[in-house]
Amino acid sequence: MSEGDAGDEPRRIKSVQTASRIVSVVQRLSNPTLGEVCAELDASKGTVHTYLATLEDEGFLTRTGRTYRLGLRFVTLGESVRNETPLYRAGKEEVDALAATTHEYAHLTVEHRGREVTIYESRGDDAVATDYHLRMRETPQHLHYSASGKALLSQFDDDRVRSILDSEGLVGQTANTITDRDELFAVLERVRERGYAVNDEEEIRGMRSVGAPVRGVDGAVCGAVSVTAPTSRLSGERFETEVPELVTETANLIELNLETAVFERNR
Repeated sequence: MSEGDAGDEPRRIKSVQTASRIVSVVQRLSNPTLGEVCAELDASKGTVHTYLATLEDEGFLTRTGRTYRLGLRFVTLGESVRNETPLYRAGKEEVDALAATTHEYAHLTVEHRGREVTIYESRGDDAVATDYHLRMRETPQHLHYSASGKALLSQFDDDRVRSILDSEGLVGQTANTITDRDELFAVLERVRERGYAVNDEEEIRGMRSVGAPVRGVDGAVCGAVSVTAPTSRLSGERFETEVPELVTETANLIELNLETAVFERNR
């Protein structure tokens, strides 16, 4: 059977995989030394140094003294990725409006490799926990304990949800985090029925959020929109009715923007 025949696994370039792992290690450890990167990779100092020097030459890493950090080239690459994402173009102004109306943090997120990635966030006048939101943007989050994550999961079939859980697990962040599969599936069914999901101090104590799925022109989920606020401000009718209505309305507006963009391109 030839290399291109059906059933063959595509070949991989090991050096690219190694470079990718090094970049991930530098991001996770934050300003590691050569020795610290070597310890994470179980590779020789000479090999790792060659990779680090090459990545530095290409602008992917920056060296200060004996430590390394991610390079500014990722900023322009990230902007290009985001600007070319239809969901971002359709949702940015709507998320800004949602943050302005609620005075809280509003987020636009997508699922990537079983995790939640924030592609845009807007800060309302009364929004708090800025450091937490910065960290959330930098690292893909688990889906099962956030409102937007559960909104995304609710639109996947059961087999895909099980596959994600097999890969990522049900990590317990707080005492309120759902760590039982049957309970999670029951919650996802409830999300499908009412059109939005909630995070009731499941990710961080003292914080709640409401999230709704956003569907693309093909009807499949392409992202989610959410609002996050302290429990003291997101409670009672505001948590149960007001913000869920605003979030689902925003999701619908983004869906309309996506439809309109396709219509305009096809005219």
